[in-house]
Amino acid sequence: MTRGDYDSFPPLGIVAYSDFYDIPERRVWGDYWFKENLIKEFVKHGYPVDNSKPRVLLHLFGEPIDKISSETYNILWIHSHPDRITSRVLEKYRKIYCISPSFTRKIKEMGFEAETLMMPTNMEPVETKKKFDIVFVGNTRQRTARRIVSAMGTPPYVIKIWGWGWKGLIPDEWYGGEYYEYGRLNELYSSARIVLNDHHEDMQREGFINPRILDVLASGGFVISDWVLGIEEFFDCSVPVYHTPEDLRRLLEEFVDDKSARDDRSRKGRERIKQHTYGRCSMTIIGHIKSVSAKLFL
Repeated sequence: MTRGDYDSFPPLGIVAYSDFYDIPERRVWGDYWFKENLIKEFVKHGYPVDNSKPRVLLHLFGEPIDKISSETYNILWIHSHPDRITSRVLEKYRKIYCISPSFTRKIKEMGFEAETLMMPTNMEPVETKKKFDIVFVGNTRQRTARRIVSAMGTPPYVIKIWGWGWKGLIPDEWYGGEYYEYGRLNELYSSARIVLNDHHEDMQREGFINPRILDVLASGGFVISDWVLGIEEFFDCSVPVYHTPEDLRRLLEEFVDDKSARDDRSRKGRERIKQHTYGRCSMTIIGHIKSVSAKLFL
């Protein structure tokens, strides 16, 4: 289909959990950009988006919505906080997507149809000089340091951290600011020898891979992450993982000066994720809406 073929389709509205919070400001939430990028992709395809009067609602799940209309065709895309998912949440939706294959199976065992759909990335590789040894971009957990930052200790590297709540928790020279411009994150990731990534405990356990890993790899960067169920298979072991602080410190020491090893892992990982684009995801959802439109939206 070409742009304009969807003019008669039911308008789509998208809601994310960052829509309901003012602190921290919305642009520092990952799902804010998830939503914004999806809207741009639907609009690019010519699909009508109307958050004020939708007939189809796409809920990017971080937490339940208290009141959801039964008059809209409700689609759920679970990308985080699986411990908040219950049967009472799932029964409000006609179509369910989930980024974790293992949790998709659990949803089916609960008696609901579900389909695995990984979160996409829109980052592109960029050539930059290495400015930092280690970079981390992410908000604190209620002004408490993230485990991966605590686990690395105080190594003798050039380190920069961006995110909400970090000031005063880390050495002043590490602090980059509360926010790094989203449109330039690929430059930042490419300018670091190592980018760190971590997960919520329930996301680790249930196989919810943080899309930051995809963003870093797509940017041409190299990433070290904590372990999450399924990470080795998904990235074909291109992303080194740690289990203990000692593991992390060993990996930092191993890779910080080994450009060849980092480049090999980065190229391998980038090849593994090249199909996970916003274009493909939006067309998957549009295809589903098309399959039900004749019955529901006449």
